[in-house]
This record gives sequence, structure tokens and C-alpha cells, in this order.
Amino acid sequence: MKINFFYNLKKIFNKIEVLFIRHSAVDSNIFLLNKNHDHIRSILLYFPDYEMMHFGDHLFFEPLAKYLNMGGYQVTIAPVKHMEFYFRDLGYRVKSEGHFDDIDLIITRVEFIKALRRSKKQVLFIDTASSKIERHLCNDMIEKVSQFLGMSNVGYDPIPSYPDSLGIENLSFLNMEKKYIVFNNYVDSGSVRVGSRHQKILIDFIKELKVKTGFDVIHTGSIKDKASDSRFYDFVDIDARGETSVRDLFALCSLGNVLLNVSFDGLQMHLFFMKNKKSFILFRGRFLKKNADYIKKYVNPPFFTDSINDIIEYI
Repeated sequence: MKINFFYNLKKIFNKIEVLFIRHSAVDSNIFLLNKNHDHIRSILLYFPDYEMMHFGDHLFFEPLAKYLNMGGYQVTIAPVKHMEFYFRDLGYRVKSEGHFDDIDLIITRVEFIKALRRSKKQVLFIDTASSKIERHLCNDMIEKVSQFLGMSNVGYDPIPSYPDSLGIENLSFLNMEKKYIVFNNYVDSGSVRVGSRHQKILIDFIKELKVKTGFDVIHTGSIKDKASDSRFYDFVDIDARGETSVRDLFALCSLGNVLLNVSFDGLQMHLFFMKNKKSFILFRGRFLKKNADYIKKYVNPPFFTDSINDIIEYI
């Protein structure tokens, strides 16, 4: 709870910081620091702090990076360390050091205002949680950033890319003849809104789903999740908590015999969206109804799809 307190305190301070840059708005949820008229050739997508940029959040920016590359810009990504593989596997230049000498424009989330407010470079801050957004998030970022840059329409696919060659050497616990449900009942972002009642709903649901489908259940999570969880999961067939990296989770969710996801709305859900697979989601909610409506309408999933009912069902 202490971690939640300080995390939410930082989020509150960030909302206040956003108020101070409102005069720099170039759109309803986009703000520009250090405006200049230099020709922009190189762009850095900057979000190296996990506390303010969770794994799933990275996926929202990949279609924008792809679009900028198609438009002729030199794109570099500065992600959190555990997501570096994702962008490298997709062929992006990844930057882990902190100097920006060769960068003309930095694009990031408003959560990084404090980290970049003294930067001499042009910085485009995007509020990805704004309820003023009226399109799917990936589409919205591409359209607004391209308008800011004056880009001609080069066409784009708003679905985040999925790496092709992930390797399954760390997934030897799987029986490729069986069908699986992937289950995750942990959450970092917004965990203050998750309690024992939510856990019971999620667990009761997956127990019924296992009986209905006959599929085996794989329990995912970090080693920290497992260490802090005293519950006994008698319905779990494979406990993979702490045994798989983020890269392994990408590989797991891509397999043809891994068919269903049961979780909160987090990374695992988004991986299933990207593979056009079905997720059963217990929505954590938001403090304001308009924010909850925005998430359900434009973030779950963050791209337009005609098969919305085939990829998500709320518990």
C-alpha cells in the first residue's frame, strides 16, 4: 500500500504539472516545449521509467514509431530496460543513454514532464489518458503527431507490431498437444482499485471457464507477485510465475495452442489483442466515469477493429 500511495501521489503532482503547460497546447491533449523552427529529421520516443511507463503502455507508441519511419524520420526508442528487446526485434534503434545531442524532437507522455522540463530540445508531451481523445489511442496519436509535423498521408496500420522470432526455449513446461488459458491476477498500475473482491470474481470465473473448456491453466506473474501472494490456486496446471521474462510472455501469448486470456486490463490483454485472440477482462475501473468510458472505448483495444466482440469480454 505504501508503494501505491507514493505512486498515486506522483500521479497527482503530474496532473498539476500538466496544468502549467496548458499554454503550450498544440491539440487538446498534446503540448510542446521549446518550440523552434529547425527542420526535424531525428525523433526520440522517450519513456525509460517503468513507474510512469508500464510494459503495455509501450505498445501504444509502436504504430506511431512505424508511421514516422515510413515518413522518412530517423526514429530512436528509449524504453524501459525489459522492453528493449521488443523494439530491437522490430528493427528500431534503441537508446539507453541519457544524452540527446543528435535528436531534433523528443516525443513522450506527460508523465515525463518533470524529467524533461529542463531539456533544451523540442519536446512533444502526449496525455494518453485524456478523456478528450475521440479516436482509438494508436490512431489518435498518429493523426495528431503527423498533423504537427506536417506529414503527408503515407498510410498506416494502427495495430502494434508483434515480433516474429521470439523463441520458446524457456517454455519447455508446455505440452504442445494441449490447449491453454493464460491467467494473471496481478496489476501494478491502478492496483489501489483492486481488492479481495476482485480477486474472488476473477478466480471464480476462471474456475468455471476451465471446466467449460477443458483447457489447462497457466498462471503468469513476476517472482515478486508470487512471493507476495499467499493464496493457493488448486485449479492451476502450470505455475509459470517468476519463470518467464516479458519476452517469454510475448512468445507464450503468440502460440497457437494458447487460446484464451483471463486477467485485469494490462499487458497480457494487449498481447492477446495484437494476436486477435479472446480475453476475459475484469476491468479495474477509473475514479471518474468519463475516464472509464474512454478506456473501454478507445484503449481496450487501442486500435480500431471490426472484431471487438471476438477479442474482449468483460467479466
